[in-house]
Amino acid sequence: MSSCEAGGSPALAGVQVSGLTLGLSESAQRLPSLAARRAGVPETAVRGWRVLRRSLDARGRREPRYVFRVGLLLAPGTPLPPPDLPFRGSSESRVAAWAPEDTAPRPLPQNARAPAAGPPPLVVGTGPAGLFAALRLAAYGWKPLLLERGDCLDERIRTVARYWRRGELDPESNVQFGEGGAGTFSDGKLTYRGKDPRRQWVLEQLVAAGAPEEILFDARAHLGTDRLRGLLRRLRAALEAAGAEVRFRSRVQGLLLREGRVAGVETSGGQVPGRPVFLAPGHSARDLVSALAAQGVAVEPKGFAVGLRVEVPQERVDRNQYGSWAGHPGLPPGEFAVKARTPGGRDVYSFCMCPGGVVIPAGSEAGGLVVNGMSASGRTGRWANAALVAAVGHRELGPGPLAGHAFQREWESRAGGLGGERGVPAQRLEDFVAGRPSRDLPPSSCPWPTVPADLASCLPPWVAEALRSALPDLIRQVGALKAGLLLGVETRTSSPVRLTRATDGQAPGFPGLYPVGEGAGYAGGIVSAAVDGVRAVDAYAEAAQAAQAGEVAG
Repeated sequence: MSSCEAGGSPALAGVQVSGLTLGLSESAQRLPSLAARRAGVPETAVRGWRVLRRSLDARGRREPRYVFRVGLLLAPGTPLPPPDLPFRGSSESRVAAWAPEDTAPRPLPQNARAPAAGPPPLVVGTGPAGLFAALRLAAYGWKPLLLERGDCLDERIRTVARYWRRGELDPESNVQFGEGGAGTFSDGKLTYRGKDPRRQWVLEQLVAAGAPEEILFDARAHLGTDRLRGLLRRLRAALEAAGAEVRFRSRVQGLLLREGRVAGVETSGGQVPGRPVFLAPGHSARDLVSALAAQGVAVEPKGFAVGLRVEVPQERVDRNQYGSWAGHPGLPPGEFAVKARTPGGRDVYSFCMCPGGVVIPAGSEAGGLVVNGMSASGRTGRWANAALVAAVGHRELGPGPLAGHAFQREWESRAGGLGGERGVPAQRLEDFVAGRPSRDLPPSSCPWPTVPADLASCLPPWVAEALRSALPDLIRQVGALKAGLLLGVETRTSSPVRLTRATDGQAPGFPGLYPVGEGAGYAGGIVSAAVDGVRAVDAYAEAAQAAQAGEVAG
């Protein structure tokens, strides 16, 4: 997608125009002309344009269409059109004022102390929350120290390959732990439903590191695990060029406390002083959360979801979603999202859908089996997969704030027992619904062999019943699911705990500790975790600037 934009002259006015459509074979270069016509301004007044959003409308039997929102920069003196009527059922106008967002960090005051003085800020974890917290710190002028329990990317790839090929699990460096966090082995979705403008800054950092510009406006932007790897290398290089340091194989085991304040962390290699501490451990760092709870950090249980992963031929999904248009070169691989509520009121839904992807073993503890989905940027694989999960309330997990960890371990252990030393328990979807064993299994993308099993035995009974109850409805929504193969078990949809934090972003009673991201219970994907890390750094920077300005004034 190409666009152009004039220099940032304050004399230029801007409008955004929504609801512009193009057919599969139409050029995007028509967009500025279409937008000017819709806005009622002459094309000669357009000085620059930018695609602000692109989505695919494949509803009905007509040809699928791409729907755009476009921003126009207009020549000085161009009369701006009045706001147009909103879309039906929406508060969004078809034509409205527009100005490019400014999400850059505010600079430190010129008379503030040098941010490099004293121990560095610490960032625990190099997943999206930790990585983008560090990038934001560097943008302000700090030189953070990042601590990662797993390996650097290249060594981590080799470690995970040994796990997939021979079943050799490294509990410190695996699909869950290591540079980039769990998202490194994923579809790399960039979905974000929040309104925080920091999202734009996060995406701009990715583009600056080599991501395609389309992620700035695609409604279903994704990177793929192959692109993510190159981005991670370049983002680390950018951090190191800014004076940051990254230490791998450095597992954090607890906090250093001095005079009632966080003064650093205890690691597997010794004490590391630093303040503040941005804690971004990821949703699988059970040992660290337990250690923090033992030190008095407030932890509360949180509901999440548990279920299975379904795999179906991608061509069936394409036909289901696009009909006779399936296979058109202008269309991406088909995706689906399904949801149903059981008669008992439990939500069952799809999660982390990976078109053209593979199902991967994703365990992080000996004896336990977890499955997840992953795909490359091209999404060219023969199969599509998605989690089918049922919501589990925190009161169903058992007593105590850490009951969710024990809950996950139990069902992961049962799945590991069904699969054997290096196998994944599986069952045809129709057989699972009928409660009968599968006599044979279709091919699968999973690098481990699939083993016929009764998957209900590695699920909580109420989850198995909810899935069986909801699946006929889900099949009515997406008929391709009927031919699905189920693999178990999916338990790492999100963290089952939340590390409490106050309105200033810090853990109550632990000044200087900022829990962030999915592992802390405050995010649910790459972008939302990254934004959460950035938000915490902004809160700290604002407080630090206010304190320094007060000292100067005094």
